Amino acid sequence: MSRRSHTRPTAPERPVQPVRDPALLRLVRSILGLPRLARVIMVAVFALAVTFALSPMVDVVYLHYFYDDSTVIIPSLISAGAGLLMYMLGWVLIVGTVDEEIPARLAILWYGGLGSLAVILVLIMLMIGWVNGNA
Repeated sequence: MSRRSHTRPTAPERPVQPVRDPALLRLVRSILGLPRLARVIMVAVFALAVTFALSPMVDVVYLHYFYDDSTVIIPSLISAGAGLLMYMLGWVLIVGTVDEEIPARLAILWYGGLGSLAVILVLIMLMIGWVNGNA
């Protein structure tokens, strides 16, 4: 009786999408060329910006459609979860582990664009609040 090995076939790894445009490649390499501490701070700022930007929107949707006295913490958990997800994604894409060689990939540009958009949105919301006397 022959024994078969019962190993699962592994899924083929998806190839990393390289950045083709030289200007964009230089931008990605300049981000990856920053010191590790600067990349950690950048990822943390982007995560906080996403949390702050989502909070008012989540609150409005929650208060209009889902409000219940027993679930008042849910908007905070949703916003904090989105910020934590942004932080973890940034850690994988930009920071990495110690001495890890991080490849220049298109996802880094998307992450940087989304993070920058969140920072700009928070600054706009802060200015609107300051002008209206709500900040």
